[in-house]
Amino acid sequence: MDAGAAQPVLAIDLGGTQIRAAHVAPDLTVSLRRAVATDGAEGPDAVIGRICAIAAQVREDAGRSGLAEPVGVGISSPGPLDPWRGIVVLPPNLPGWIDIPLADRVQERLGLPTFLERDTNVAMMAEWRYGSARNADDAIYITVSTGIGGGIIARGEPLQGPDNTAGEVGHITIDLDGPICGDGMQGHAEAIGSGTAIARDGRLLLERGESPILAKLVAAAGGREVDAALVAAAADAGDSACTAIYERAYVAVGVLCASLVNALNPQVIVIGGSIAEHHPVLREVARSEIDSRAFPGPARRVRVTSPRFTDDVSLIGSLPIVNERMHDPAYRRATISSDDSSRGVTVGSLAAPGGGQDQLEEPR
Repeated sequence: MDAGAAQPVLAIDLGGTQIRAAHVAPDLTVSLRRAVATDGAEGPDAVIGRICAIAAQVREDAGRSGLAEPVGVGISSPGPLDPWRGIVVLPPNLPGWIDIPLADRVQERLGLPTFLERDTNVAMMAEWRYGSARNADDAIYITVSTGIGGGIIARGEPLQGPDNTAGEVGHITIDLDGPICGDGMQGHAEAIGSGTAIARDGRLLLERGESPILAKLVAAAGGREVDAALVAAAADAGDSACTAIYERAYVAVGVLCASLVNALNPQVIVIGGSIAEHHPVLREVARSEIDSRAFPGPARRVRVTSPRFTDDVSLIGSLPIVNERMHDPAYRRATISSDDSSRGVTVGSLAAPGGGQDQLEEPR
């Protein structure tokens, strides 16, 4: 969908630490931003209350500012989730969220059609429709941040899979004897190349006394918990052990990219996220690993690039999602009228394509 043919939307980005909301116009202007701490430990009801409160504030601000009324709400959320029914299934960083009908809950409060999608798929939509992957029929978006995630466009369509887990590229195994990932499996790309993995390896250096520069930085920071930023600072200060951690992380992402090139033959791979943003050499290493590991033809074809959008990618991606899914029977959501209620009509989307499922299975 061309941005010029779209209608404005109310975009919500639900993260493990922060909830953001904004008005997104058809010209991609993101305005009236609001944010609040997620405080996920308080449980789903409290978090949903905060989501609805800041979204309502953005909507009120839009009315006062003379901006066009949003036609619907798009929610970017950690997965796994069911986008067809608008249900958050079991996100690891939101305690107590098990089969939460988030889209229905928000729609009931705001009175606008509401659609839910996994955060990395939302980012992919932003870059594919309007950004660095625009006009590509086959594209991959990879975010390298606290974790590693992704979204895939295959033959001009978003690749979702029946459980909407397609694109979970961070959980592809790249080292049979590698470290344990957060999901309990061994050797995943996320277990080596993510910010969480970098921080873990930095802490191991401290425990073994193998990084004096990192030890000094931690002490100077008042005993602050080691994170990827501290490991990077130690590397920049000349700590060879910390430099090696980052170099291994870059190669891990590059090996992942080479595997994806062989498997999916994309025209472009967009690599975003905070690690990639602060360390652009990551994309150079990924390019090198693709050239040395992937089939020559697909390797020559694929372009590795930075995203057009950074912080707003999970907001802008809701623009095409809301506009397109409002007219798609697989996702259509309608507010219950009093007449519908008396006939027992329920709020919610139609069944997922192919008949749908009563319950999504947890990823294995």
